Amino acid sequence: MEAMEIIEQKVNYAGLINSIDIKPDEYLLPLHEVIVNSLQSIEDRHDASDAGSIIIKVHRNLQEKLEFEDNENFHPISGFTVIDNGVGFTNKRETAFSTPFTNFNYNKGGKGMGRYTVLACFGSMEIESSFIEDGTMHNRKYRFDNVKGLQKYPETAVHDASNFVNRTTVKLNNYLPEYYNYASKSKIDINHVADNIIQHCLLFFIGSENIPTIRILHEEDDIKNAIVLNDIYKSVIEIEKKEPNLQFSDIPESFNLSYVRNYNGVHSHSIHLCANKREVGKKQSLTNFLPSFKELYNDDKKYYLSIYVESDFLDQNNHPQRNKFMLPENSAAKNDFDKFSLDELFKHISDNVRSNFTEHIQEAEKEKNERIEKYILNPQKPRLRYRHLLSVDNAFTDIPINASDETLEARLHEKEFKLEQRRSKAFEKVFKKNEYDKEAFGEIVHTILREEAAFSKDKLADLMIKRKSVIKLFQKYLQWRTDENFMLEKDLHNIIFTMGAESNNMPIDYHNLWLLDERFTFHTHTSSDVKTKSIKNIESDGKKEADLLIYDVPCAYSDNLDKINSLVVFEFKKPGRELSDTTNLDELVLKYFRDLMKSKARSNKGNLLNIEDNTPKFGYIICELNKENIDHNIKWNEFKRSAHGHLYKINPTLNLHIEVMSYEQMLDFSEKRHEAFFKALGIDNI
Repeated sequence: MEAMEIIEQKVNYAGLINSIDIKPDEYLLPLHEVIVNSLQSIEDRHDASDAGSIIIKVHRNLQEKLEFEDNENFHPISGFTVIDNGVGFTNKRETAFSTPFTNFNYNKGGKGMGRYTVLACFGSMEIESSFIEDGTMHNRKYRFDNVKGLQKYPETAVHDASNFVNRTTVKLNNYLPEYYNYASKSKIDINHVADNIIQHCLLFFIGSENIPTIRILHEEDDIKNAIVLNDIYKSVIEIEKKEPNLQFSDIPESFNLSYVRNYNGVHSHSIHLCANKREVGKKQSLTNFLPSFKELYNDDKKYYLSIYVESDFLDQNNHPQRNKFMLPENSAAKNDFDKFSLDELFKHISDNVRSNFTEHIQEAEKEKNERIEKYILNPQKPRLRYRHLLSVDNAFTDIPINASDETLEARLHEKEFKLEQRRSKAFEKVFKKNEYDKEAFGEIVHTILREEAAFSKDKLADLMIKRKSVIKLFQKYLQWRTDENFMLEKDLHNIIFTMGAESNNMPIDYHNLWLLDERFTFHTHTSSDVKTKSIKNIESDGKKEADLLIYDVPCAYSDNLDKINSLVVFEFKKPGRELSDTTNLDELVLKYFRDLMKSKARSNKGNLLNIEDNTPKFGYIICELNKENIDHNIKWNEFKRSAHGHLYKINPTLNLHIEVMSYEQMLDFSEKRHEAFFKALGIDNI
C-alpha cells in the first residue's frame, strides 16, 4: 500500500476570530489572558526564584474627555501594554503562537486561543521579546491583526549576553467600538482594572510565595507612581479558611474552596468558579443562594467573603474562550450525559457556607423577619394586604436581607400573587373531580380555605386603609378652603372621579365613587365633565357637562334589555361659595336630565335604550347653603329636610329623587358607612 501524503490544514484566522463570542462587559478578558501568560512565562524561567516583574500600562484616549460629576478629567481606556521578565518568546512559544488550539501549556490550562481572543476585542496586537536561548540573545517582533494575520519583523541576535535581562512587551491596541463604548459609559478607570486583575488572578496570589511584583500605571505616568497590586492584595484581602477535598454529588473529582475576606471595595459575598488558577465567567452573588447571609466583622472591621472554587472537574469543563464552563445552567437544561449543572454546584457551595456560618445566618434570618413584620404592620403606613404572609412558614427565606423598601414591596407582592395562584389551582383541581375525594377536599377545607380567609381579610384591610386615607385627605382639603389660590372644587372633584374621564378608561381602583355611594362603583357607565353628546350609548345634541353622570345599562339577566335601569347626576359646587338665596336647587341637575331625556341612546348591540319618564333618576348636589337658601327651597320649591339634616326632593312624575348636602355631610355619611369595617379590622386609630 502506498504511503499517504499528509496535507497540512490551514486555518482561516479571520473566521476563527469572528466565531469568538465575547460580551462587551467581558472587555478585560484579553488582558487577563496576556497577564496569565506573563505569570506562566515567569514560572517557566530556569531560576524562578529571581524577582519576577509584570508592568501593566493603561492606554487612554487623551483626545477624548468625558465629563462626569465626580470626575471631570476622565479619559476612556483604549488599550494596554503588558511588560514581563519571563522566559521570553522562545522557539517553542513562537510555534505555539502560530498554531490554533495548541497543546502548549496544556497542563496549565492553555487552550491555544488567547491571541485570537485579543483580536476579538482589539484592532491589533504587537509583541516584542528580548530573551536568551542557548546562550544567544534574541530580539523578536510580531504584529497580529485581522487584515494580514501574524507578521514577523526581521529578527536580530546578539552573542554577547552579559548584563542582559529578559523583557517581553505585548501591546493591545485600540479597543473595538463596542468594548470601548462599554468601558467609557461604565467609567472604567485604572483602579477598577487593578481590582479586577486581583479578582481574576487571586489564586496566583494565594498559591505562590514568589508571585511576581505586578504594577499598573497610566501609559504616560512614571513607574514610581504605579499602583502595586501585591500591596492591595496584602492590605484588603485575607484568607478566612480553606475547605479542601470536598465531594459534591456523584462527581469523582474533589473540590477545593478558599474563603477569602475582602475588606475594601466589595459590597456582597460572592462565589468565583476557577479553572487552572484563574476565574472563569462572572462571579455569582451568594445572596442568590443565601439571602440572609449579611456582612461579617473581624473585631469592628467589616468584610465580605469571596469563595474561590477549584477542581479538576472545572478544569476539564472550561470553555476554550475561558469565559464560561461547558455545563448546563440548571437541572432542567441537563441531558443524559451531563453529570452536573451550575445551579447544583452553587447549591453545594452555599450549603457548605451555611454549615460554616449557621449561627450568623440564623441571627440574620431573625433580624430580617422582624424587619419585614415591622414593614407590614407599620402603624404609620400599614401594608395589611401582606399580613397573612406572616403566618406562612419560611415565606421570606428568599428575600435578600439588604433589600430596599421598594424591593421588599415588589417581593411581597410577588409572593402574594403566587400564593393566590396556588390556591386557585387547588380549587380548580378539586372542581374537576367527578367524585368525592376525602383527602383533596380535606386539604381545601383545612388549608386552602383558611389561607383564603386570611388573604381576603388582609386584602379588605388594605382596601379599607386606602379608603381611610382618602377620607383623611378629603378632610384635609376641606380645612384649606380659606386659601384663595386653592382650586378646591377641581381637586375635590378629581379625588372622587377624574374630570374629563369615563369609566371605560378609568379602572375601578383609580376612582373613589364609594365616597358618594358604594353602589355607584358598580354602575355600567360613569362620566365626569363630558358633554352629553359625547357620552357612550347616548346620542344627544346637549353641550352641558354634568360634574358626574352615572347610568346603568341592563346586563344579560335583565327583564328588559332595551331600557337604561337608572340615571345618576352629581353637581359639585366650590366649598366656600354660597348660592344665592333664591336659587332653585333642583335646577342645578334638571338641566342635565332634560338633555338626557331627549337623547336616542343605544345598547352595545345597537338597540334603542329608551330613557322614559319612569326610568329611576337620582340627582345629587354637593354644595354649601345658607339659611335663606334652605328656607327658600323648603317653602317654595318643595324640598324637605331629612333626619340627617340634608335636603331632598322627590318628583314622582319623572321618578326623580334629588338630594342636597354639604361636603362635610357627604364625608360624614361615608365615614359612618365604613366605621364598622375600620373597627373590626383594627385600623380605626390609624
